[in-house]
Amino acid sequence: MFARKNSPEYCSFAEALPAVRGWFASERGQFLLETEQRLLGTLLPRMFGHHACTLGILPDASLLDETQIVHKTFLTPLSEVAGKETVRLSVTEWPIQPRSMNVVLLHHSLEFAERPHRMLRESCRAIMPGGRLVVVGFNPCSLWNPVRMMGLGHDRAIRRAKFYQPKRIKDWLTLLNFRTCHVHFGGGLFPLTCRLPPTRRLKVEEFIADSPLGMGSFYVLVAVKERSGLIPYDRRWRSSGNRLFGSAACTAGNLMKDER
Repeated sequence: MFARKNSPEYCSFAEALPAVRGWFASERGQFLLETEQRLLGTLLPRMFGHHACTLGILPDASLLDETQIVHKTFLTPLSEVAGKETVRLSVTEWPIQPRSMNVVLLHHSLEFAERPHRMLRESCRAIMPGGRLVVVGFNPCSLWNPVRMMGLGHDRAIRRAKFYQPKRIKDWLTLLNFRTCHVHFGGGLFPLTCRLPPTRRLKVEEFIADSPLGMGSFYVLVAVKERSGLIPYDRRWRSSGNRLFGSAACTAGNLMKDER
């Protein structure tokens, strides 16, 4: 759990970001990042459009390289190196035109957000109908969760994170008019797999990914924004309406005949 705001252990997403970046630069972090990139590489090529953005740990938009989208933007609360592909913002107030993004990627940002609901709402607001939200998060039902809670060495930075169940993210997205398409798990038995040979490591990861138990160290959730403002059309409505109108017309016609 996060510390209270008036506690000395409390820190915002922007304050936690440098330490978390340091962890991802470590051996463990690089191993997990490469595993995440492999899984994203199988999902992102299926997404198309003109604009995509990512809010996460890494100070660039390279996680979106596998998409067919041309314009990619990295969102950050810090003063990064100036560039046309970097936008500085408040994570709870995005200066992005509503319904302008085809894809938004949240890479381990909800775990460190002081107001995750607000961050999720802002990301959903930026996505156009039919667009995709991709959430990469740590899995609380994994070996990695109790290991990181010990907070030893570089893992202390990850101890601040709050792991959310994919089901909970789904519930939040349902309220924001999103439909969950897929939840994929990866990084099975991390960090034990860091010491395995590459061939055995891939076999373990494939076995964990195919398991219905969802024991991967991280998950990738893909959700689609529903098209709002449209009433689904059902042919049965038309037929029932005609029957109702037809019955009323026949009754009125019969009454007029009787009166005559």
